[in-house]
Amino acid sequence: MPIFADTDEVNTYIGKMFESVVDKPEFVTATEGSGLVVRLNYTDPDTVMLVDFPGQQVSYGEEAASATNATVDLYMKSDDAHSFWLGKLNFPVAMARKKVTMEGSTAKALKLLPLTKPLFAAYEGLLRESGRNDLIEKG
Repeated sequence: MPIFADTDEVNTYIGKMFESVVDKPEFVTATEGSGLVVRLNYTDPDTVMLVDFPGQQVSYGEEAASATNATVDLYMKSDDAHSFWLGKLNFPVAMARKKVTMEGSTAKALKLLPLTKPLFAAYEGLLRESGRNDLIEKG
């Protein structure tokens, strides 16, 4: 059984985590000049998010799926994304095991992988603030 009940839960928690940091100065500075626009294609439940670092915005659904400016497309199960954002899924190992696949500027995306560490605390904090300790335990 999937960790998230539906697409709305994935967008509410993972998406809101991105919304809360995409315009923070440390992320703006770290991604400046990178042109990094990441499309996250999650399954079970299915959703698509577009994190536009230069534009400092996050979009969802059809808008994200049809965007033509993505520089990287990531594909994974929503459960694996949840584990990753809790800091419990090693990204390079997940790629080697085909739990995560990537299209586009892989080198650019992997170069910014260290930037994800602060997001782990942001994601867990968002879950705690929302009273969703049950999701943290399922990570």
